[in-house]
Order: sequence, then C-alpha cells, then structure tokens
Amino acid sequence: MDGKDLAPLSASRIKNLTSCHWSYWARYHLMIPQSNNSGALRGSICHMVFEFLLKKKHKKHYDAIIESNNIQGSEAVDRYVKSSIARDARIYEFMLDPEHYELINEMILVGLKDDFFCKGSKLLDPEYSFNIYNEEPQYLIRGFIDKAAEYKRKKEILIKDYKSSKSKFEGEDLESNVQAMMYSLVARKVWPKLKPVVQFLFLKFPEDPIQELRYQDEQLDGFELYLNELSKLINNFTEEDAKSNFAADQKFPAKGEGFKGPLNCGFAKHKGQLKKDGSVMWHCPYKFDLDYYAIVDEKDNIVTTAINEKELPELKDGQKITTKHYDGCPKFQTKKEEDDPFDF
Repeated sequence: MDGKDLAPLSASRIKNLTSCHWSYWARYHLMIPQSNNSGALRGSICHMVFEFLLKKKHKKHYDAIIESNNIQGSEAVDRYVKSSIARDARIYEFMLDPEHYELINEMILVGLKDDFFCKGSKLLDPEYSFNIYNEEPQYLIRGFIDKAAEYKRKKEILIKDYKSSKSKFEGEDLESNVQAMMYSLVARKVWPKLKPVVQFLFLKFPEDPIQELRYQDEQLDGFELYLNELSKLINNFTEEDAKSNFAADQKFPAKGEGFKGPLNCGFAKHKGQLKKDGSVMWHCPYKFDLDYYAIVDEKDNIVTTAINEKELPELKDGQKITTKHYDGCPKFQTKKEEDDPFDF
C-alpha cells in the first residue's frame, strides 16, 4: 500500500484500538461523537495558555503571573480563561464545577513553575507537528508535541507533554507507554544526533508532577515492528474485526496494571445512572445508544459530528446538518422483544 493511502497512527488511535476494537470502530469509522466534560475543557484551556506564553513577545505575561502567583497577574490571560469558560458553558450546556476557574489557575501555575522555558535549551515552536511515513517496516504516524527543547551540550531532545488527568501512569501504561515511545521514535528520526527524553507533566500533582521515560534503540526498533502490525490491522479494519476484541471480554486488571479491560466500559447499567453521591456514573462514550448531529456532504458522507448542534462548525457549500442515531455497543444493547400478535 502506498504511503499516501495509509491510515495514520497516533497515540490516541493506538490506545483506542488496543483498549477495545469496538471503541475504535465507533470513533474512527462510525464517527460517533463524545461528550465533553469539565476536566477535558480545563485541559484544553491550559494547553492554549501554555502555547500563548511560550512566545517571546508574551514573556511579560508569564512574569506577571509568576510574580503574583495567580493568572490574574496577567489581564490578558485572565480574560482569555474567563471567556473560554463562558464559551464552553454556552456551547456544551452543562454546569461547570464551582471551582472550575480556580482549578485552571492551579494547573497553569504547575505548568509555568516547572522550568517552563527549559533553561539552557533551544526551544522549538509549541505544538510541533509531525507526519512521518516509514517504508520498511511500513507505517504512518502523525500527531503533535506540546513542547520540544534541544539540549546540544547534553546531546538530548526533551519532549514535554501536559496531562490534566486525575491519575498518573502505572503498570504497563508507564513501562511501555505508547505515546512516549512514539515521541521517542519521532525524535530519533527528526533529531538523530540527540537522545530523546520524554516527560509527562501532570498538572494536578503540584508536589510531584513529572514522570520521565527513556528508551533504548532496541526498544524503538521493536516498537516500529509493532506499528507495522497495527498499520496492517487498521488499514483493513472491518465491522467483524470491531466485534473481535471487546473490552468487556478482557480480564480485569490486577492491582498496578492500570486502567484497562472491562474498566474501560464503566459500571453504569444505563445512561444517566447516578452514584451514591448524586453525580453521574462514568461509562464508555460508546456503551449506550445516542442521538447526535452530523454535517454531511453532497454524497451524504459524514464530515464531522457532535452531540450538541452548537458544537458544529459553519457549513460549507453543499453541506447540510442531519440527525443520526447510534444503537450502542453490541455487548450492552438491550434485546428488544418481538411483537406478540396475540398481545391485545
């Protein structure tokens, strides 16, 4: 298969595929949208602020925030955060946590206080994009790097990735982290004379935010073979494949093995099920049926989807908005009883 025809692999695609084949099918083939949550929205806002402050012309805003120990030290950053929160509340139509703003403030401070400008390095542009095709073994990888810094004296390239999740990596997710290995592989190809070092910066852990990973060439060689096998699978992926590896059919992880197997499904038995504290119980976004909106082109091909119509971008020529329905994961669909002709 020609490189131009290959479906690209990214860390999120690989995680989706290896966690549950049906989840991959629902997200990348059926294009079923996911609902946003306050945690994801906080992460997005923090990422944008970091990208903004990395630019030399905005250094005064960084200095003002550090001096005041609060994003309110910069009127521009404070205004951006507040306007983003207002926008999200308007678009997604759900109540944000009362402490939403303060959590964003705290997370931004964690990111800024961790050698934000990577002293002694040459910083590359934030959100460095990569699109790498490898012929033998064959694969195509694509994605973005939050921050990359060249340390020529140490002969290292430092890659930093911001995480807004509630927990750190553990078990296999830490030892053989797909995202870290992919970043290291990209570094080996783009900066071959520099040794890659990957740091995950967990913004909700101010006392100990960093997890650092390094890989040997032999490990990355093996990872390339793994990418080749995954590439073969996703480029010939069918609905039959999607039903061949449900997360629900996998073993429950042992302690320390991370979030995997049936945990990916969640324990909710129906949409909107509440926990004892009154909050909504989490579940896989593809577990239950869903009505959603889609933009389709003149040939009725799906361009993009969203749960809320307000999330959709402006229509282009020949496009229209339509409503669609997803039946839910086959492992959890409620069987409908056949109509009884004598039931009257």
